[in-house]
Amino acid sequence: MKTQVVISRRLLLIISLFILFNNIHAQEKQSKFWKGWGLTAGWGPSLFYGDTENYRVYKVFENNNEWRFGYTAMLEKKLSSVFTLRGQLMYGELSGTKRKDNIWFEGDLVETSINLKADLINLFGNIKDRKLTVYAMAGIGFTHWQTELMDKSTNEVIASNGIEEGGGFSERTTETVIPMGLGIDYNISPKFTFALEGTMRPVNSDLLDANVGGFGYDFYGYFFASVTYHFVRTEKAIPEMPPEVIAYEEPEVVPAPVEEPVVEEPPKEPEPVQEPELTIDEKLIKAEENTGIYESPWPDVEFRVQIAASKIALDPQKVQKDKNLPGDLKVNEGGGWYRYSAGGFIKYWKAKEYRNILVTRYGVKDAFVVAYRGDERINLHELIGEAEQSDPDDLIDEYKRPAFAKAFSVQVLASNDGSFTAETIQAMFDIEENVYKEFSEGLYLYTVGNFDTYSDAAKIRNKLKGMGIKGAFVVGFKDGIRVNDIREILD
Repeated sequence: MKTQVVISRRLLLIISLFILFNNIHAQEKQSKFWKGWGLTAGWGPSLFYGDTENYRVYKVFENNNEWRFGYTAMLEKKLSSVFTLRGQLMYGELSGTKRKDNIWFEGDLVETSINLKADLINLFGNIKDRKLTVYAMAGIGFTHWQTELMDKSTNEVIASNGIEEGGGFSERTTETVIPMGLGIDYNISPKFTFALEGTMRPVNSDLLDANVGGFGYDFYGYFFASVTYHFVRTEKAIPEMPPEVIAYEEPEVVPAPVEEPVVEEPPKEPEPVQEPELTIDEKLIKAEENTGIYESPWPDVEFRVQIAASKIALDPQKVQKDKNLPGDLKVNEGGGWYRYSAGGFIKYWKAKEYRNILVTRYGVKDAFVVAYRGDERINLHELIGEAEQSDPDDLIDEYKRPAFAKAFSVQVLASNDGSFTAETIQAMFDIEENVYKEFSEGLYLYTVGNFDTYSDAAKIRNKLKGMGIKGAFVVGFKDGIRVNDIREILD
């Protein structure tokens, strides 16, 4: 018996080491200590199935009530979109009555186990942003119990198991248990999940009810409702300007009417109509219009769709599996980065079309088109004849901001790595307005648009936030120079 208790303690030690290892591993790879972790508390009926019971399915409420209840706590770690590992601690009471033999028993148990939960919906297709999940679970552990079998008429103890006079927890009977079952999760919010779970737990013993006979293995069921708290890191909201400052307008002063002599003005000449400048997309597609379906203006160039980048080398097959993407990924190293891309097209418009498929169908929101000549990545501007230097310090002010008396823009990114071009940011976030890349105090700042009023910039900021750029905020410029306090230029 003591050997079995030692085994149980070793199982708990293994679970603890697994949790510690995953914490360290998560910090190294993601720098998010609690990503994927959750803590669960549950309560529900624990029912006995074995030799000492009135009916196999129906549990009686009177003439010795067979209904008892248990409590559970679980620490879980989400391993993937399908599997979640859980360590479980459960305490429950048990009771059973066999009227025809004039016997009944009652007892309690403590279970320590580890189990794997599988999302049955994601097992056959990765469907994101679901409220409801159906899952199956199975595991292994140890259950430690003490029970007394009694005469139903006199309540005299006939037999007992796991009980020693003056003994403690170590005197309980310990055996292996194999929990298995089904459940339903409902996501109340990103931090909380409500679940209903039903399990059967066969025990490697016939002594759970202290009554030997009949089927050689007793088991108990545990059916419970639970709430799980997920350790989700939320972003801090960017403070908004006070609405009274934004909406303030000077009262209109209506001057007294003054009669002035009518002066005929000479007819104005119509202003010349300026053709709008084409975007980089339009220029590339226009350059391909006069080529055949299997021809390209750039025969040595291949267009791909970049889906990820990392400072450390990752397994391309794992990246592809994590993002649930079709086909194989290509890896290119340069500038201290490993870049992972999909597809290979001689036409820019085909790569653009494939990028839209990855965004809408596979949820790769930050996918964008890149070009390679052999293993060397090239800037899209080079393909339309625009000079582009490779030094990041020379790539600032790609679109020169007009120096208005005052202007407003929306900042979407700040980085100490200036390898991103303004055109790349446009393609990455699918932005239609001009993107300005500027250098200030050791950082490359990317801003969208050049607006006359704060309200016009705020509309674009709200639009970009709705597209997933949560950190977008409004900045101000005076005579083309950025101001530290935007209220300086608010009327």
